[in-house]
Amino acid sequence: MATEEQKKQARFWLEYSQQLSATIRYTEALAAVERSLALDDSSTAAWYARGTYLAMLARYDEALAAFEHALALDEQFAPAWDGMAWALGILGRRDEALAAVNRALELDPEYFDAMKRKERLERL
Repeated sequence: MATEEQKKQARFWLEYSQQLSATIRYTEALAAVERSLALDDSSTAAWYARGTYLAMLARYDEALAAFEHALALDEQFAPAWDGMAWALGILGRRDEALAAVNRALELDPEYFDAMKRKERLERL
């Protein structure tokens, strides 16, 4: 279990990873979020971020595993359900992707990215 100091450092690395991601530096963002997780692996947001960066780097199987890990920590975390839908859709697993995006929308009916993803998946 992480100490308070480790959790504080982990939050710093997570925030830094998000800044790197915003500047399209996904490899560096992934390295930063992995530092965060090394300090505190109980952060749903960090696992979600890891999945996002892996997906942006076209490492979809690994991204899917990270989204699944985020959901193991908090099954009510709508962004991770949407992330799963993203990875599953790219991997050609349409039915599973639709189920995941529908779960995201059950949890947050106004989740814009999930609404758009559902529209794209339904057109496939």
